[in-house]
Amino acid sequence: MQKSDHYPISPQNVPDSLTQANSNYKRQAVLAMSGLIFFMVFYLALMGCFGFITYQGVDRFLHGDSGNLFNIIATSCSFLLTLFMAKSLFAVRKAGNPGGIEVTAEQEPRLFEFLHNLSDEIGAPRPHRVFITPEVNAAVFYDLSLLNLIFPSKKNLIIGLGLVNVLNLGELKAVLAHEFGHFAQGSMVVGRWVYVAQQIIAHMVATRDWLDSVVRFISRIDLRIAWLGWLLSLVIWSMRSMMDTLFSLVIIAERALSREMEFNADLVAVSVTGSDALVNALYKLQAADHAWQTALDVAGQEAENGKILDDIFQAQEATISQMQRVLDDQFYGAVPPKPDDIEHAKHRIFAEETARPPQMWSTHPANSDREENAKAQYIPADIDERKAWGIFADERELRRQISISFYNSEKLDELEVGQPLEAVIKRFDRPSYAPEYRGAYLNRSPVRDFPSVKDMLAKANVDANFENAIAGLYPASIAEDLEKSRNLDVEKYTLEALASGELKPSGGVIRHRGEEINKEEIPDAIREIADEQRLLSESLMQHDANCRAVHLSLTEQLGKGWNEYLTALIQLLHCSEHLHAIVENEHALLINTWQVITADGQIGHFEKKRIIRVCNDTLEKMKTVSNVTLNLSLPESVLEKLGITNWNEQIPTFELPTADKKNWPEWCQAASQIMSGMAGLLGAISNILQEDLILIEEKLRNERNPEGWEEAPAPGFCPDNYPVLLPGNEHVLQKKLDLWNRFQLAQGVFPTTARLVVSIAIVGGTIFAGLIQLF
Repeated sequence: MQKSDHYPISPQNVPDSLTQANSNYKRQAVLAMSGLIFFMVFYLALMGCFGFITYQGVDRFLHGDSGNLFNIIATSCSFLLTLFMAKSLFAVRKAGNPGGIEVTAEQEPRLFEFLHNLSDEIGAPRPHRVFITPEVNAAVFYDLSLLNLIFPSKKNLIIGLGLVNVLNLGELKAVLAHEFGHFAQGSMVVGRWVYVAQQIIAHMVATRDWLDSVVRFISRIDLRIAWLGWLLSLVIWSMRSMMDTLFSLVIIAERALSREMEFNADLVAVSVTGSDALVNALYKLQAADHAWQTALDVAGQEAENGKILDDIFQAQEATISQMQRVLDDQFYGAVPPKPDDIEHAKHRIFAEETARPPQMWSTHPANSDREENAKAQYIPADIDERKAWGIFADERELRRQISISFYNSEKLDELEVGQPLEAVIKRFDRPSYAPEYRGAYLNRSPVRDFPSVKDMLAKANVDANFENAIAGLYPASIAEDLEKSRNLDVEKYTLEALASGELKPSGGVIRHRGEEINKEEIPDAIREIADEQRLLSESLMQHDANCRAVHLSLTEQLGKGWNEYLTALIQLLHCSEHLHAIVENEHALLINTWQVITADGQIGHFEKKRIIRVCNDTLEKMKTVSNVTLNLSLPESVLEKLGITNWNEQIPTFELPTADKKNWPEWCQAASQIMSGMAGLLGAISNILQEDLILIEEKLRNERNPEGWEEAPAPGFCPDNYPVLLPGNEHVLQKKLDLWNRFQLAQGVFPTTARLVVSIAIVGGTIFAGLIQLF
């Protein structure tokens, strides 16, 4: 087999300087390595210090100088602390099997020829082991042990078929070249060291084993001895806190290096595939992530119906195709063409505000930054458009083998083989997903933004000419507004996550719309986005109001009770949407409060009072929602689709006692289950009502002759007064712990600094007291 058979041709005349480490890369590597070396030396020195105190104490005892009681206590404590630190060194474990299946060169000769050609061209070591997994992913992982602090580790490669399924051969080569670029980086030793050190610290900080049990046992004995256990617990807490905080500083330095390593690995990919292939792959992966998750959901639903999808990757492809139809966007999941009037080197496919990395590279730099890096020195090259599956010996069998791995092997014989394409089409077979709506109803409510149906209809501004009004209901501009809205949601979520610490910025630098900002500027950026969202929301609300008003006007001309029926349908939809939002909002508050008060593993008096107060507030609101739900009257067709024959008996109701200091844990668990059931029911009702609404509106546009209509069914109704929750009025969930919990968990600059100072003082005082006894 010749190299050219399944190996794309590489660009010519690539400058040798393209992949050479720049000054910033080298500086970050020095800083990260220096920090790691200091940390490990400090760790070993501290362990050695306690070991020395233990040795001297034991030596005195063996030579007949038993000393006083304090000397015996100091020696015993030092021994336990030495053991505490030493055992963490041996907590390092190999990464193990990442899932999927491991393949060999005998099983996949084309794949290994491809990988070996690529590694040889780049000058990187060949992968030690290769694993095929189902996800949208490609990654390097290590077989690590403590010895790998000194000796190089063997590098293994993961290839996700969800990734292979959406890329062509040239793009796959670029993605794998990026990973092989990491193979070739000398600074990967830093990552190896960080991984080993991270396991050591994680074991020290998080693991509670026999040593902690011994300390707890001592703490429960007679008061004359228990104080020793309390003191030892304080010192162990201080050791954990100090090492955890110091290591977090190492992680910051490593993260800055990681950003430079990613840029350098991208340039390695550019050197063998050109500047466009990797960027194109990044663009496709954003849709691939969503499509893969949807495919898994479809497979799960089919399994509940007794069917197995033996090719989930076909479901992923079908999902992308369906999303193109729903959004009326032929380039969803595909690379948009370059305009003729823009040079290749200046063409960009990522906008600053929409360039968040896909899930597989969520810790990487923004895609817009990576595109700028890849095209800073533009390398032209043709992209091999052949399917990436061509590098595997038996594509069909591999797809089947990985797909069925999601199912219980013992029950495979009980399931019949389903059709992935049909299953996905059924998932998207909803009137509201028709292309003419341009995604206006994709994961979006047309009534939730309004405080009432009356307010919605009052906002409508309809052309007096019905034909013009109908023709202008779903213009192309609505798709642009919806895309802007989704992008603003992503921007706002990203900034909020950065502000709360849930998301860490690549390289420690926050970039927003092409500019670097500091953490203090995030609130201003969020307010700017909120202002843009309000303007956009007004436009979308106007569209929703016009749609409902136009069709209600048509029913007035139609007669036969359809105006009353459609009005009731809109009212029921508005009611169920808001009830659903309230249930989810209260459920989120309950979960958030539980997480906050249990964050440090201890629940104090005031924390208990807080959760009880939240429980009882939730009880009152859920009783109101439950009563309104009981008094809903749905059309017969909706009840039939829900499978409900007796409304009062079959729907979940919120019947719990008042929460108190004795029953609140069980109360929270029971309430969470009930609220999940209520949210599920109300969500299902909303979906059915919305689809019925869209179907009727479609028929009203297409069939204006009253003779083509029968009398309307009996309309449903809902109570005149029901609670409403407008977007933006949800509970503000606590994302920051109180000062004491932040001190214990080292969250924030001041709490972290305070915990570090206190822990160093306690550990330092312990060492000083131990050394005093020796000299």
